[in-house]
Amino acid sequence: MNIAIIGTGGVGGYFGARLAQAGNNVTFVARGAHGKVIAEKGLQLLSPKGDYLLQDASVVDSVSRLKDVELVLVGTKAWQVKEVAEQLKEIVSERTIVIPLQNGVMAAKELQEELPDENVMGGLCNIFSKIKEPGVIEHMSAEPYLIFGELDHSISDRARRIQEVFNRAGIKNKLSDYIQADTWKKFLLICLGGLGALTKANYGVLCQTPELKEMMVKMIDEMYFVSQAEGVKLPETVKEKTLAATMSFAPSANSSMARDIWAGRPSELEYQNGSVVKLAAKHGIEVPVNYFIYHCLLPQEQEARAIFLK
Repeated sequence: MNIAIIGTGGVGGYFGARLAQAGNNVTFVARGAHGKVIAEKGLQLLSPKGDYLLQDASVVDSVSRLKDVELVLVGTKAWQVKEVAEQLKEIVSERTIVIPLQNGVMAAKELQEELPDENVMGGLCNIFSKIKEPGVIEHMSAEPYLIFGELDHSISDRARRIQEVFNRAGIKNKLSDYIQADTWKKFLLICLGGLGALTKANYGVLCQTPELKEMMVKMIDEMYFVSQAEGVKLPETVKEKTLAATMSFAPSANSSMARDIWAGRPSELEYQNGSVVKLAAKHGIEVPVNYFIYHCLLPQEQEARAIFLK
């Protein structure tokens, strides 16, 4: 399959390398030093599941240079999806399928604002990985996992074909018949990272401090009510499972959003706790804990964007 990876970071770099290793024609969109090293030396993957060096990697510096693409995996940060969607208009055909892998619940909707609905599927991933240095992707611990599916809840032939591609690449995956629910399940979990970002605490501290644990419970309740207002049918048991999942994290673990905020980099705040606040306002729902976290972190986020995104 002809595949494009937009955003060759920890997410796109890992899945793209595995797909290329399985014999697919994979083109990576990567810029700067990272893209230069990939073009000259290949893409190096370091992983507990096996290291791999993709030599003679196909890499371009812009979406507009992609051609004849059947599958696009969007691995950028959530706040970059709108720009990517505009660029994709130039290269998608009727047979192109675009799957976003971002945190949050807005990526597929933002792609559909620029692309025909039939070009877009829903998706998400679970992976702990990063760019270790230019040209090198490091995957740490837990097995990477993709979830994807048609937005109309059907199990289509094209979705099954994509699943076969993932299976042949040894990528653990789930073809979902309700991708919106799967996306929201992860959303409830990742938004708890906003509390860690604000308190500068890892998950161990959040879970072991009674007052902070109670705040997480309230955050989950708020997000659950918003999901119901959005028409996403989640079982109420998802609240207990979300908290249990957080309690199972290594005490030293923290969220990618928290790490970005602590480092003074632009983060996905707008697409995590910010989305909770905005969607709640649309439905007239009060979300005081998420509101407090979002607005306390917002000045730092705005400062980071003013510095890095000039």
